[in-house]
Amino acid sequence: MKNRGFTLLEVILAATLTAFVALVAIAGLRSVSMTRTTISQASDAADSLRYAAEILERDLASVVRGQGVIFEGIAADSAIGMPSSLWMRVYQTEPARPQSPESDLYEVEYSLLQSEDKMLFVRRVCPLVGVEADREETSGGILTVLSESIIDFQAQYYDNGQWLDNWLTETELPQLVLVTLAASDTSDIQNTSETDRRKPRILQRTIWMHFPGQPHLGQTLSDVSETTETESEGSQTPVQ
Repeated sequence: MKNRGFTLLEVILAATLTAFVALVAIAGLRSVSMTRTTISQASDAADSLRYAAEILERDLASVVRGQGVIFEGIAADSAIGMPSSLWMRVYQTEPARPQSPESDLYEVEYSLLQSEDKMLFVRRVCPLVGVEADREETSGGILTVLSESIIDFQAQYYDNGQWLDNWLTETELPQLVLVTLAASDTSDIQNTSETDRRKPRILQRTIWMHFPGQPHLGQTLSDVSETTETESEGSQTPVQ
């Protein structure tokens, strides 16, 4: 008995079914991959924001008080291209330069810088050796990028019953400092089409710091950090 081969119609049907199954499998793998990437990007943005906030909060808690205080906060000025900055003198147990003889007294500065097409939230650390004659002597140091997701850095200072955007009294501390960091999570919009593109999600971290020894504010304020999520028109829109 002779074996009958496949007809042309059967071959076409088999090829069509195989192609269909392959397309379904590829679409499923692509969906899983995109979901994985989205989750990873969202997690990275949240982790980056939390890490930067924890470092900043630790420095604020370690600010030098009494004699030797140095503390200055400057708000951003878009007219002249000046970013927000927070400059202070802190005690730090970990040396800025490992295996180098250093004291535990450091100058630390935070700022949000524009680099090409992205924002960089940076921390500058400079060891203080002896008593510097002017600020230029500690203008250098070690610059570290804490986050590339943070798009807004704002600080306000409470003193004598009012909130100030700038703190220019270098040798005195405000009663209370409120710092807000905002990071853009673009994971939801990078994997969607132009017609179905959604607004980026904004992750926000708020730090309150009340310096012990300053005049009482009329209520008990503990050092608190919290994260909230809002939506913004674009990744460069500051959070008010």
